[in-house]
Amino acid sequence: MKNANLIMVLLCYATLPSNAQNARQPVVTWYASSGAYSKDFSDAFTVYTNPASLAGTDHFSAGVYGEQRFMLTETGNYAAVIAIPSASGNFALTAEYFGYKAYNETTLGIGYGRKIGEQVYIGARFNYYSVLIQSYGKASTLNAEAGSLFQLTPQLWSGFSVANLFPGRLGKQTGEKLARVYKAGIGYTLSQLCFFGATVIKEENSVPSAHFSIQYRPIRQLFARAGILTGNHSWYAGLGYLWKNLRMDITASFHDRLGMSPGLLLLYEAPQTETE
Repeated sequence: MKNANLIMVLLCYATLPSNAQNARQPVVTWYASSGAYSKDFSDAFTVYTNPASLAGTDHFSAGVYGEQRFMLTETGNYAAVIAIPSASGNFALTAEYFGYKAYNETTLGIGYGRKIGEQVYIGARFNYYSVLIQSYGKASTLNAEAGSLFQLTPQLWSGFSVANLFPGRLGKQTGEKLARVYKAGIGYTLSQLCFFGATVIKEENSVPSAHFSIQYRPIRQLFARAGILTGNHSWYAGLGYLWKNLRMDITASFHDRLGMSPGLLLLYEAPQTETE
């Protein structure tokens, strides 16, 4: 039965357009997504949505995320990030892994972000992407993404990003390219307690989709997030708790056909110094 479920999931993936990767993306891509458009609700993981958000990083931070896609170990999704602030701009190291030994996708990246004044952020991320299929071999390519963020009012931010700026071919034996992905988003911080975000996503050769989210933080140590993604008919929810400088989030996403995907996120942020 487990093998049948795995085959069903992989067939669903196979029937997607080759450049439509929404269903394979971990929930952290969207769970942290809207936080990119806010000073108060962003974290190190927002670099996955818009690399310009890295410019707002004030402290060293490191995080990991794991997700069991559709309750199957063979479709595990994992992500990690390290954010390093510096006087000349902020840097990030990122890593993503999807799949298992017979089929997997890996992405390794390095990001950079900086401020242009206090109301404009810019950033870029350079990635190495590879796909391995047992008995067929491995194919890889390099790609880049860039983004910007703008503070329109003290409560309102907007931004734009483009992924796969220079689409490369996956290996010498295949003509497949990674599609460009365009994102435009806006975020409104109602108060220190509540935030609303919306993002429009457009992949090449695909219809546009949208992501809507809300975050609520009744106290500093506790918060909740929820959102919906129209492109693959899924939604997610999560609860987070901050203990000293370590945050733990329990997440779950739900696909209308493939079911639930539970996840766990851990994020460490270095404490503020007296000079800060």
